[in-house]
Amino acid sequence: MKLKPLEYWIYKPALKEVILTEDDIKKIVRDTIVTSIQNFAKSSLKKKPKFQILDLLIPKERKIRSIVGGLEGSLGTTLWEPLGKALAAKNGFNVINQDLLCPSNMPAALSNTVESIKEDRNAEGGLYDAKSSHEAIKRVCQNYKTNPIDSFKKPKSGRGVDIWLEKDGINYFFDTKTVQPNLSTLTGCLDQVIGWYSFYYSKHPEGTAIGRIVFPYNPTPEKSFWKGVIGGGKPLEPSEEAWVEDEFWDFCSGYKGTYSIIKEAFHEIRESGELKEVLDELLSDN
Repeated sequence: MKLKPLEYWIYKPALKEVILTEDDIKKIVRDTIVTSIQNFAKSSLKKKPKFQILDLLIPKERKIRSIVGGLEGSLGTTLWEPLGKALAAKNGFNVINQDLLCPSNMPAALSNTVESIKEDRNAEGGLYDAKSSHEAIKRVCQNYKTNPIDSFKKPKSGRGVDIWLEKDGINYFFDTKTVQPNLSTLTGCLDQVIGWYSFYYSKHPEGTAIGRIVFPYNPTPEKSFWKGVIGGGKPLEPSEEAWVEDEFWDFCSGYKGTYSIIKEAFHEIRESGELKEVLDELLSDN
């Protein structure tokens, strides 16, 4: 089935010229998947496996479980992140390959605002939502136009940006996450998005930023992703702070129905046997 290109840009009503075709997208996806699996296999084969007590009972099964679990855990950095960047780069985005820095010493006014938002958002019946949280952080950062912060550093682990894109003066921040998040993960996701806004506007108070947590696919396609997530995803706000599946992929590619192309690419790689030798070696008993 031929997919129709997006007619409108997500944040602008003007017509958007589509650069990528379905074939273009499939080639990017296939190349990224193959490279991801090959690199994972190469790295794994170099490692000496650690002994687990189940090796005495089910050594083959235990090894397969370990490898598959490691591959699943690596998808964020080895597959989803490079795929998002590759699609976006071909669709006219600037890919910013650097860290989003945070103030070395967070000003009290900004720190207090961020903490108040977090506390409020984690409580039932709070006053803040995604939009007002964003606006409050940007508003307090206007003070730094005339009194700029002069020292920045890398944020602590788990608070950075995986994918930083820019187009038409708008900076987009993304981080891909497991598609089966628990409450702790969701709370951390909210902290991350709020943190991105505080980092960015503290240095660029006149700029424009949009941050989203990305869940690359829906593991329960028979129902909405958010109906399958604990608490409906709270305190994270769907669409305004997190994107699922094609909300992200179509944004990057500028093409409607990108996730179906990603799935087709996985099926085609399996049928072609392109990765059979690599996977056989990875999962062998030796």
